[in-house]
Amino acid sequence: MTMMKSVLLSSASMLMAMSAQAADLPMKAKPVEYVKICSLYGEGFYYIPGTDICLKIGGYVRADYGWNATGGGQPHYTGANGAQDRTVNPSSSRHRAHFNFDSRSQTAYGVLRTYVAVNIENRDLNSVTVSPQRAFIQWAGFTFGHTRSYSDVPGTPEDTYKSLFQAQTASDTAPNGTNQIAYTWELGNGMTLNIGADERRTKALANLSTANIIAVGSNPGTAFGPYQHPTPYVNFAVNQAWGKFGVSAIFNKVNATYYTAAPGCPAGSQAGTTQCGFPDDKWGWAVLSGIDIKAPWTGPGDHFSGYFAYGVGAAAYAGGQNLSSPGLFGANNTVALGFITDGVYLNGGQFDLTTTWTAGAGYEHFWLPNVSTAVYGTYTQVRYSDAVINSGAFCNNATTLQTVIVAAGARCDPGFNFWTVGMVNNWYPVAGFRLAVETLYTRIESGFDGQTITLNKTQGARPTGAYTAKDDGILSVMFRAQRNFVTE
Repeated sequence: MTMMKSVLLSSASMLMAMSAQAADLPMKAKPVEYVKICSLYGEGFYYIPGTDICLKIGGYVRADYGWNATGGGQPHYTGANGAQDRTVNPSSSRHRAHFNFDSRSQTAYGVLRTYVAVNIENRDLNSVTVSPQRAFIQWAGFTFGHTRSYSDVPGTPEDTYKSLFQAQTASDTAPNGTNQIAYTWELGNGMTLNIGADERRTKALANLSTANIIAVGSNPGTAFGPYQHPTPYVNFAVNQAWGKFGVSAIFNKVNATYYTAAPGCPAGSQAGTTQCGFPDDKWGWAVLSGIDIKAPWTGPGDHFSGYFAYGVGAAAYAGGQNLSSPGLFGANNTVALGFITDGVYLNGGQFDLTTTWTAGAGYEHFWLPNVSTAVYGTYTQVRYSDAVINSGAFCNNATTLQTVIVAAGARCDPGFNFWTVGMVNNWYPVAGFRLAVETLYTRIESGFDGQTITLNKTQGARPTGAYTAKDDGILSVMFRAQRNFVTE
């Protein structure tokens, strides 16, 4: 009996000790709510906790170093850089941090998508800019906001070969985007029909009755009228296993402000006011087409491409979106020059629209799965009518004296040809990391070629006086290092 009591007392003591220790243990933790992978829209998406919204965060860091090119990637053929004197910096650089946020969710009318992308750049001489590259909503076939235009076609160097230089002779809104509203019909089998309207893209609308040519290498002053509505377009696109194709038609409204003198303004009226008339509005237009064809028979990843654009009164769409009026000075007092516009007119007169066309082609070959070389070329013509050329309004003018002066009776042709040949070499040491070097030759063939012209405005440190107009070119080089931290 005594032994039994001892056993019971010992057991009770052990249970009490164990209970006391258990009381000292921490309470069980609440379940952790982990971020869930969203596989509906491809890799990199995650559910925002507590919602049905899938989010993908991406971006890259980029460093560009150029020679004979601006920090923005434009070759030195125009503006102060075209002077090619000791006021010009051959070396340039640009460093960019890019962030993008892609959110998607399912609705009764399909996927609701929002996309935001921001660039933070530091260019030459510590010029810092912050720009929203994308900010748009897509839903039920509609696109609202700032994004790439559906009127863009494949085959251009910057789009197809990831050229390091800013595309001068293509209608390509991919780098910076444009404000637009659009609707897309999915036709099946990789085909789509897109209609929309973009923010207006224009070149100068020059009133040649005024001294509006600031200097060689500068675009003429513009007299474009009110922005009445976005520029409408229609596009058909194909994206299939063999490659991509697109064709677009764009309609560009050309309108001006008021005349600045007689005969457009009645006697006693105030110039440039509602007391004066204005040219009748016109519609410019452009047709764009482009193709990118995969070429596995020459090597895995190989492809070749081409594009063509033609426009009247729509130079920015017909290959001249970033193209500026050239003014490239060379040795022995020579200069290659020309002027780009959507159209010109004189006081009391009507528009004479400018014709512009561009063609380009290229090919990329992969030497190794992570090493490639692309070669390409582009050719652009800017042409004015005989009436504009014979009037001499771009040069000697009965009302005022323009920047460019030619001898009496000499031909004053502001048109020009602009062509480029480029080669870009890419190496991807690891996935998402790109090292690239590109060489570009740019040439201007001037309508003034062979003439002696007089310039009455300086450009850079180039003095005024007599020059010989001569076709000329310039070589530019660019190097890039870019690391994507989410594969697009």
